[in-house]
Amino acid sequence: MTFVYSKLITSVSGSNRTIFYSISLLAAFVMLLGTAWIGDDAFITLRVIDNFINGYGLRYNVIERVQVFTHPLWLFLLMPFYALTREAMVTTMAVSLMLSLVAFWLLAVRIAKETVQGCLLVLAAVASPAICDFSSSGLESPLTFMLLALFVWQLYRSEKPWIPAAIAGLLLLNRLDLVVLLGPVMAFVLWQTRGTERIKVAAVLVFPALAWMIFSLVYYGAPFPNTAYAKLGTGYGTATLIARGLVYAQDFLLNDPLLALLITAAIIIALRSRSWPAILLGVGILLYIAYTISIGGDFMSGRFFAAPGFLALCLLARASPPRWLINQGWVAVLAAIIVIGIMLMSRMTERPITVDDISSTGIADERRFYYGDNGLLPLLRTWWATGSEPIHPWGVAFKAMGQQAQTPVTVVNGNAGMRGYYGGPRVHFLDNLALTDAFLARLPAIPGARVGHYERGLPPAYVETAAQPVPTTDSAPLQPLLRDITLATRAPLLAEGRAEAIWRLLSGHYNWVYRAVIYRVRE
Repeated sequence: MTFVYSKLITSVSGSNRTIFYSISLLAAFVMLLGTAWIGDDAFITLRVIDNFINGYGLRYNVIERVQVFTHPLWLFLLMPFYALTREAMVTTMAVSLMLSLVAFWLLAVRIAKETVQGCLLVLAAVASPAICDFSSSGLESPLTFMLLALFVWQLYRSEKPWIPAAIAGLLLLNRLDLVVLLGPVMAFVLWQTRGTERIKVAAVLVFPALAWMIFSLVYYGAPFPNTAYAKLGTGYGTATLIARGLVYAQDFLLNDPLLALLITAAIIIALRSRSWPAILLGVGILLYIAYTISIGGDFMSGRFFAAPGFLALCLLARASPPRWLINQGWVAVLAAIIVIGIMLMSRMTERPITVDDISSTGIADERRFYYGDNGLLPLLRTWWATGSEPIHPWGVAFKAMGQQAQTPVTVVNGNAGMRGYYGGPRVHFLDNLALTDAFLARLPAIPGARVGHYERGLPPAYVETAAQPVPTTDSAPLQPLLRDITLATRAPLLAEGRAEAIWRLLSGHYNWVYRAVIYRVRE
């Protein structure tokens, strides 16, 4: 037995290293394949893509220009695949899994110092509900993971600082709040460069996001996504948001203790290192966690810990592993693969949760909620059995409504994803959570709303006129705000008065709305 084990170690450290990489990545792929799913929020982006491909522009509701997505780069990456297949769920999950596998390969093969170390970190990634679940889901996380892996690899490898800076620029275009995660280390990279090199680094870092913000300002009438106004402009106090954020962090600790432990270890190792890039990446992780808590967290369990968690794995991959891990770590790798197999069987057979199962905190395991209808394997089984493309029950009635409608139909609902996507362009979806409505996003949220579901009161007459070219409201104090929103989002780009309306919206002219008691508009 000793002889066999010594031969195994010898072979791994030699030419058969690729075999063990392959086994670990295959185990990770099987785990991702078995747990892949797509959530409702992904269909908000998919509706924009579908409208664009069908000639309506980058819009959610075809009558107005509202940026309902937070990830321009992910939208543009997904667009050609969707244009080719015209199918939403399997296409999106396939692209997501491809990107996640590339990210894991970079983590194991290009970033990790030792083979065993890289394999264990990949297996740890898929053992983490936060990273594994959001390696699919239809949101931007897989692209974030791949770009983070490329960034760390090039940060330590490239002699040209503009290369990691350009990757960081793409990360900001993929999700702007990642500036909190990468800001410290990119400030250091800028400080290290001189002259024209600094200009080049600064240009490739800020140009993608800045160019998009300028386009967004001109086209949508706002430099930031409408979701930022809807979720950050709730009118809730700082203390309330921090209390909710701490509950979100507690939920993460209870449901993903492995990743929480690895994040903690990565931060400690980074801060104790003598490498400024490592130290500042560790600081970035701490800042991003603090930012997540400060905005009140989210309703998707673990989602906002996935990106800092993956970056933490990259930091651990750069750290020198202990000698015992190099010499005896293959026992741990094989054991981890067995554990992953057990976890996969457990997660594929676990009972789905319903609305009644969501805790009083409002935080939910979104994958368990949607997997039965929107999981990759259940979808493929249904497709094979019926021969027709599966549709989530939420979308069936809305698809029929959209096909039968001769004129735009206004629907008020708080689930703007699948219902909106399957309803199509004839359904004007009025999202009372304000994710897709620029007017409602400027109103305070109703007190006590579920985290991430900040419902707005509906002003009188607005619902009845929302699908018209010029919507109205009987609430006199809100009429100037609605007129400016209409000019910014529905008038031609060069319409008279549009620039002034956008300026008023950006300059704080309507900040009084957040201080006013407007909930009587529901009466």
